[in-house]
Amino acid sequence: MKNTCALLLIGVLILSCSNSNDDGIDCSLFDPEFPQLYIRLVDEAGINLLENGTFDPENIIVEADFPNPGFRYIPPNKYAEPDADIRRYDNTIFLFIANKLNFEYVINLNDTTAVILEFESRFAELPCGVSYFIPTELKFNNQHIESENEASELVFLAEIKL
Repeated sequence: MKNTCALLLIGVLILSCSNSNDDGIDCSLFDPEFPQLYIRLVDEAGINLLENGTFDPENIIVEADFPNPGFRYIPPNKYAEPDADIRRYDNTIFLFIANKLNFEYVINLNDTTAVILEFESRFAELPCGVSYFIPTELKFNNQHIESENEASELVFLAEIKL
């Protein structure tokens, strides 16, 4: 009888445990959206310098003031409709976001051209132990550059005029 009661008590305790936090969120199903950072390089006329071949994405090297900086070139999406919203990310550079409030990127486009970008971000803590930094400000050549994406604070898209 003692064994049956002990097994019953253990079963109730196990079933009452869940992967949820105090907010009532089931962490096993929690799928948060993460921040993204895109840079479009254009000339004074607004022509994309990666799209027209002025700079070759294969030759771009990025450096930063944090370990393991990285980037991805985002080529044109061949499956999207010509006027689709996702087209705004065609021929952009996707940068990794540092885990700190202030960080700097140096994007070496070729042997003679480098772009220095200074970012400010804010720390965001979500349920289920998820946290990240969200870019909020960008300075290039001592000028404040606004994000073109006003729909979501999690997607920072900036146009840099060279």
